Formats: sequence, structure tokens, C-alpha cells
Amino acid sequence: MRHRQKGFTLIEVMLVVVILSVLAAVAIPRLAGSSDKARENADIITAREVKAALDRYEIENGSYPSNDDVEVKNGEIICSKLIPAYINQLDASVTQQSVPEDKRGFGLQELPPSGQNYPTPTNLIMIYLTDDGRAAEVRVYDKDLDQESCLWSSD
Repeated sequence: MRHRQKGFTLIEVMLVVVILSVLAAVAIPRLAGSSDKARENADIITAREVKAALDRYEIENGSYPSNDDVEVKNGEIICSKLIPAYINQLDASVTQQSVPEDKRGFGLQELPPSGQNYPTPTNLIMIYLTDDGRAAEVRVYDKDLDQESCLWSSD
């Protein structure tokens, strides 16, 4: 009388390992990519909040803050007219994308005249203001930080 052993053969175990390896090879890059996309989306949401704060300031005061009203240090926006009355904080810890420390946070540049190119961004989220407070724009860039890498613009 033959007695049948219970268990898996080596071939069956190897087949399961191969299938799991293929699934991992497909899933891991997708998960990493979705993490980058989530970080980009978080920065876009932050930029929208900044633009909304600038717009509220403009409605209540008749103009946006001017370039002279705002200072930037290590990716942090310093503007007593805007912070904390219209938004809590604008520092490098707010941005989410993975870039070198000196590129995190916020940058400030003069808003170029209509039809002219924007200057090369210095930080992930750029605030563009005019000297007279007539206009303001906010842009979010991806980790490449060039004109073609603009993820969102308030214009």
C-alpha cells in the first residue's frame, strides 16, 4: 500500500517564488512613482493655499504685497503683512518633494511683464510679485527646477 505524502514539491515552491518576484518587479516601481506624484500634489495644494492667502490680502488691502514687503531666507518667506494673518507659515519644511536643501521651500522673484519668460526658478514653490503690488502669481516646479518643469501656475 502506497502512502501519499502531504506538502509542496520543490517545483511548486519555485513557481510561487517566481510569480511573487514578477509581481514585486511590477508593483515596486509603481509605488515609488505614486509617492513622487503624491509629493508633487502636496506642493500644488500648498501653492494654491499661498495664492488664496495673497488674494485675500489683496481684497482686504487693495493691492498685493510688493517685492519690498517680502524677504526670503533659506526657503522661508518672511512677510509680517502676510504671515500669520493670512497664512500660518511659509518655510522649507512645508514643501514635500525630494530636492537638495537649498532648493526646498519658497523663492521670490519679480513677476515678468506679460509675454516675457519667467526667470529660472530657485525653489520648488515660486512667488512672483510686482514692485507696486498690482499682481501676484504662484508657481510649483518639479525637482528638475526648470521652466519646462512647471507643475502648476496660478495665472
